[in-house]
Amino acid sequence: MGFLDKLKEKGRGIVTSAKPEEGVEPKPASEVRQRMLAISGKGIEVTEDADGVIVSWSAKIASAGAGGADYEYLYRALRVGLDEPEHTATGIGLKTTTNAEVDAGRLSASKDWEKGQHIGSESVHVIAWLGPHHTEGGADESGYKFSWSDLREPVIDAVTGAGWTYKPKKV
Repeated sequence: MGFLDKLKEKGRGIVTSAKPEEGVEPKPASEVRQRMLAISGKGIEVTEDADGVIVSWSAKIASAGAGGADYEYLYRALRVGLDEPEHTATGIGLKTTTNAEVDAGRLSASKDWEKGQHIGSESVHVIAWLGPHHTEGGADESGYKFSWSDLREPVIDAVTGAGWTYKPKKV
């Protein structure tokens, strides 16, 4: 495998399309949805809306505050739109981080969000899983590593396994 082949494989679903294996006949959109709805894992939630399917990961994590208790809520998602006539699914990443800090009797909060084709990973100390299997603390998973590929790869497998092409959606 040459350098360009490795680069193309790393960019699969981020900068390049992911096509189904040769000979896999396209299934109806309802089957593509069902395949995505079956995606599961720690902090993973899959929901439907009129435009398609949202595969998300969320957790409450511990972080060091300047003068007191500090925590963040992380939400990472892929919004996948379905185009049945073209047998194509397009995905875009959604990233939200909500911070809350209690310091000297004051509460401060902020929220940041981004939309685009996200890559990479984050090592975090999870104190509660969010989503359908919500836990109130007790998770205590120090060093948990969230990776965008943990969301993207199961989506690509679901889409291409149904004979459809997955394409990164442009912002």
